[in-house]
Amino acid sequence: MKRVVLDTNILISALFWKGYPRIIYDLIRNKKVIMLMSVEMEKEFIRVMGYKKFGLTPQEIIPVVRDMRWHSEFVNTTTRIRAIEADPTDNIFLECAVDGKADYIISGDRHLLALGSFRGIPIVRAKDFLVKEGFAEE
Repeated sequence: MKRVVLDTNILISALFWKGYPRIIYDLIRNKKVIMLMSVEMEKEFIRVMGYKKFGLTPQEIIPVVRDMRWHSEFVNTTTRIRAIEADPTDNIFLECAVDGKADYIISGDRHLLALGSFRGIPIVRAKDFLVKEGFAEE
């Protein structure tokens, strides 16, 4: 089974809208793909979910976080990476991927995508992951 790290934007898209990120999250829920998560990633997710544009109360965020936790394999990240200086927060996804032995980082973030791969881990868009792994057609 493939082990993947989803960046915050992909995860939020998966939980709230239809499209390629949702297909990936459905694969995770159906235990066809393993989603890796770190404490730092979870904190970032909660922080972003609190943005006014989502209009969510803490009481509405809690069940979303529970669902995400239920479908995640938590990784204790010990590696510290400083590969992305323009947006240092993006490094948490690289750390989780390295320590969790991820097969992919799935992202829509330009800083992550610009790397192409990190320590042999491909960094791809949601659609590209689905196509490469045979879950969708080109």
